[in-house]
Amino acid sequence: MSVQYTKIYQDSTTVPTLAAGSFNVSNPVPAGLVESFIVVLKGTSGGGGVAASSMTSLISNLRVVFNGNQYFNLNSLADRSATNGQDVLGALVDDVGGYCAENISATAQDLTISIPCGINLPTNSRFEVDISYYALAGGLTFTGTFELWCKFGASSNATIIGNATSFQIPEASQTMMTVAIPAFKGAKVSGIALQGTAIADNLSQVIVQPLGNFGMTPTYLRGASGASQNGYLYKDVGEDSLGLVPASQTTGYYFIPLYDLDVSSGSVNLLITTVAGAGTENYSAVPVLTLPTGGSGEKMARQTASAKTGSADAILRRAED
Repeated sequence: MSVQYTKIYQDSTTVPTLAAGSFNVSNPVPAGLVESFIVVLKGTSGGGGVAASSMTSLISNLRVVFNGNQYFNLNSLADRSATNGQDVLGALVDDVGGYCAENISATAQDLTISIPCGINLPTNSRFEVDISYYALAGGLTFTGTFELWCKFGASSNATIIGNATSFQIPEASQTMMTVAIPAFKGAKVSGIALQGTAIADNLSQVIVQPLGNFGMTPTYLRGASGASQNGYLYKDVGEDSLGLVPASQTTGYYFIPLYDLDVSSGSVNLLITTVAGAGTENYSAVPVLTLPTGGSGEKMARQTASAKTGSADAILRRAED
């Protein structure tokens, strides 16, 4: 098994600007097992940075497609670019075993988002990425590049972040939310990423029917998922100039572990209870699936014919010819 980092795309236009924007890019991609799919934003900014904390908070939507099959899709329901703390995209990447690496600087921006993939791509494969940004705050600028990389290597399973199920839930009520699970042969449900439209914990408790019949509070869920052990890392220049800041939660976001649940009905039921005074709020549930995968590394061309070389033979042939 060999590890190979391959840059598959780069431009200077698919970047956040003073207006909210959406972009679509596509390109051929080498064959092999993609261990991780990597998004990189790097450049310079003025006006004291591009966001209140992590640059990931500027990404409102990220969708990754290989050969027409979708493998990652996340929409952020709230603009957190002016909020100090970890955002939904960064939290989800941490929850599924990826990472976000970021330069601790207000002006020199360098962000790497590494998303677990495990997809084995055949020859003549192609990727497509949809990415949308929230608008930069007034007076802020960003000049730099957008890059996409693949880390080819080995993986124990493929990871699929499916389409969200959205549902409006009134305040101070208990509502059943039926989360649709995509149909992939052999796939198991590792967890569900649940978020609301408010940057606040307006969820009182949730009964996850496959796990039992008792309500779990936000704190309980964060303990079960591991987030409560400072499981999130985000950028905060004002807090620490030497490293990312640990956090135990992202308000309004909850990761529900389902321990590789085998779903036969095609759905998972959540009984969600909300607090009083929150108003009607839209909730989004994104299933995280895993399924077996095979292969390793990038499939590269290899020469199979060769001839022995050496100065002695070369001199003799030149003299005789």
